[in-house]
Amino acid sequence: MTTQTHYFIAVPLPKEWKEELHVYMKELKERYPFTRWVHPEDLHITLAFLGNMEDSQKEKLSSLIGDVSAQHHTFSLTLSELGTFGNPQSPRIFWIGIENSPMLNSLRKDVYAACEKVGFQLDTRPFHPHITLARKWKGPGSINQDTLHGDKNGTFKVSNIILYETHLNRLPKYEEKEIFPLV
Repeated sequence: MTTQTHYFIAVPLPKEWKEELHVYMKELKERYPFTRWVHPEDLHITLAFLGNMEDSQKEKLSSLIGDVSAQHHTFSLTLSELGTFGNPQSPRIFWIGIENSPMLNSLRKDVYAACEKVGFQLDTRPFHPHITLARKWKGPGSINQDTLHGDKNGTFKVSNIILYETHLNRLPKYEEKEIFPLV
């Protein structure tokens, strides 16, 4: 049985922020029982989930994403609130948000356009930039959304975007395939 290889394009977190969030996640684990916590090396902000990709698509996409990154300047992002996706009482995704950033929104829009030119069918839901911290609520009971607050804040610099490949059977799961520097 062959496993499908999945790809996505994302903003990586700087090493020091991966370490900082790893420590923070240890604190959160005591308050919020989720089944699977994200490996610190896998922390990122997804811009476009691509799924499976043919070699011919990869070459074309690399060229287009290189063009996109060359048109965007480095910028900073600021962490915001904690939140969840899925059933509010038993969420499937636990995340820390990113404050609204016109620079990030513009970059994501251009990445999406490049991916669609290559033939990818992308998620049409509104962009909600976040860093996934954990998956699959395990309880006991349900999560109290009113007590979902975090005290982690800070700003980090975005200087590149990365094409990642997913490896479901190992940790960390995400392998950097190509780095696209911003200007």
